[in-house]
Amino acid sequence: MREKHPIHTTLSTDAMRILERYEKELGTKNTVLERALLGMDKLRFKDKIDTQSIIRIIRRIKTGIPGFDGLIEGGIPEGFVVVVTGPPGTGKTTFSLQFLLEGVKNNERCIFFSFEENAEQLINQSIRFGWDFGEYVDKGYLEIFGFSRFSTEEITEIIDIFKPKRIVFDSLNIFSDITDFRRSPQWRNILKVIKDKKITCLAVTEKSHGGSANEFDEFDFMGDGVISFDKKQKNEFDTYPTCNIQIQKMRLTKLNEIAHQFVIKENGIELIGNMGIERKAFNTLHANRAKIERITTIDRELRISLNSIIGFSELMIVKAPGDLNEKQERYVQNVHASGKHLLELIQKRS
Repeated sequence: MREKHPIHTTLSTDAMRILERYEKELGTKNTVLERALLGMDKLRFKDKIDTQSIIRIIRRIKTGIPGFDGLIEGGIPEGFVVVVTGPPGTGKTTFSLQFLLEGVKNNERCIFFSFEENAEQLINQSIRFGWDFGEYVDKGYLEIFGFSRFSTEEITEIIDIFKPKRIVFDSLNIFSDITDFRRSPQWRNILKVIKDKKITCLAVTEKSHGGSANEFDEFDFMGDGVISFDKKQKNEFDTYPTCNIQIQKMRLTKLNEIAHQFVIKENGIELIGNMGIERKAFNTLHANRAKIERITTIDRELRISLNSIIGFSELMIVKAPGDLNEKQERYVQNVHASGKHLLELIQKRS
C-alpha cells in the first residue's frame, strides 16, 4: 500500500471548480490530484529504471555442447539473443537442436520455429543422434513449429502462452528481409518480448562464407552474440575439410575468439580443440617414419643386388668364365652399364 501525504495548496476559483467536478466522479480531492499528477508524469514514470531491482549476477545458460561453454565463461548470459551463422551444411541446426535438448533435459520449456523444415524432419534429425524430441513434445516441454508462417502477433501469443526459457529461430533470412530487419517493428516487438521475459534465443542466419571473412550483416549487429560456423582445410595435416566454430561476439563475456575444430559424432556436436590436429600430426609422422624405414630397406636391398649384378657382369666382360660370342658380349656390356647407372642414381638420391 502506498504511503499517503496531506496536500496543502492554493487554487484559483476556476481550478477549484474543475477539481470539485472530478471529485464527484473519482472521490476525494486528494485522489483527483494524485491521478492528475501521475498522468502528467506518465512517460517518465513508465521508463524510470529501478536501479535497486537490477540483478547484478550474470546467470549463464549452458548450451550442452561439450567443450563449448568453457569458451564463454560457462554459458550464454540469460536473456541474450545469439546469432548462429555460416554457410549451409556446417552444423548450425544441429547446434541449435542440441541447445534446446540441454534445456528440456533440465525441465525448461523450449520452442523451435523453423521457417524451412517441417517438424517431422527435425524430430527425425534428433533421432539420428539418439535424442527423443518426440518424448519431450508429448511431455509438454518442447514445441516444434515446422514451415512456420506465423505473424508477429501469433509468435508473441505463442511465447506468452507457452512461457519458454529457450527459443530457436531457423532461419531469420526467411523470416525477414535483411535490408530492413533492424528497423522492422515486427521483429522489434518479438525482441522486446524475448528481452522482457529473459528468454535465451538462438537466431540462425545464412551466409555464403565463414567467420574468417570477417564480414557482418544486420543480423550480426542485432545480436548480443555471434557464433560463426565454417568448413575448410585448417592446416597441412588435414586431408579433408574440417568444421570450425568461432565466437565473434558475446556481450558481458571474456571471449576465446580462436576458431575451434569440432566433430559431429553419433551423439551430436563436440569440440575437439587442438587434440585433433595433434592426433593427425602424430599419425602422419608415424606413417612417414614407417615409410622412410621401408624406403631405407628397399634402398639397401637394391644396392646389394646391383653390386652383385655389376660384379658378375664385370667377370663376364673380362671373360673369366670363358669366351663370349659377339652377341653375348654386347648383352653383358648393356647389363653392366645399366647396373652402374642405377647405382649412381641411388647414390645421388641418398
